[in-house]
Amino acid sequence: MSSSYDKIKSHIQLLIGSGRLAANHKLPAERELTEQLQVTRITLREGLNRLEGEGLVYRQNRRGWFVAPNRFVMNPTQKVNFNSMARQQGFKAATKVLRFCKLTVRRDIYSAFNGTKSTKYFEMRRVRYLDQRAVMVEESYLSSERFSGLSDFDLSGAITEVLQDNYMVNITQERCNIQVANLELQCAEPLGIPAGAPGLKILRLRYDSAEHLIDYNIEYWLPHAIEMEVSTR
Repeated sequence: MSSSYDKIKSHIQLLIGSGRLAANHKLPAERELTEQLQVTRITLREGLNRLEGEGLVYRQNRRGWFVAPNRFVMNPTQKVNFNSMARQQGFKAATKVLRFCKLTVRRDIYSAFNGTKSTKYFEMRRVRYLDQRAVMVEESYLSSERFSGLSDFDLSGAITEVLQDNYMVNITQERCNIQVANLELQCAEPLGIPAGAPGLKILRLRYDSAEHLIDYNIEYWLPHAIEMEVSTR
């Protein structure tokens, strides 16, 4: 596999380096690549899977393989504003609201809010895009009592700005937990990957200056679309 993998990697790098393919452009069909490289379909897919792990390409269900753009860089020790960070890194960001409803939630969520199992919360699920590529599904839980009328506002931007401008609530600190998780269908499907595929799960708790929990936020990222960068002194 090593020599075959080197051949596959060199060929893809040549297509990119020569300018024939750019970020988010679709690779030639697998049949065409197997003929050009004189490898089997199984060997090709193994090679492409390894290249996906290296961040060179990515796959979308029923669409094929594409050239991967630069990864989104995040510092988990700092407060995150997806849209502004995307602009700073040269991406065009977009957001689509998939679901917004009021419901009672599971124990880990209402316990974090110091609530009870009968307390109602808003649940919002959104998909985030970078250069028209879906890279992250986000689930947010907020108090429906404190943020009555939240659905009346444009929720395709930064929620922290909506809360600040309309409810006089400022997010001053965050706590986050990062782990690898297998993505369930409702998160995997918008990202164009199979249910059960691995992704990066970031649990983000956002607090105001009085250390009251404002937003219980869970992000599900394509594993090869993001990287973490931390500076220490």
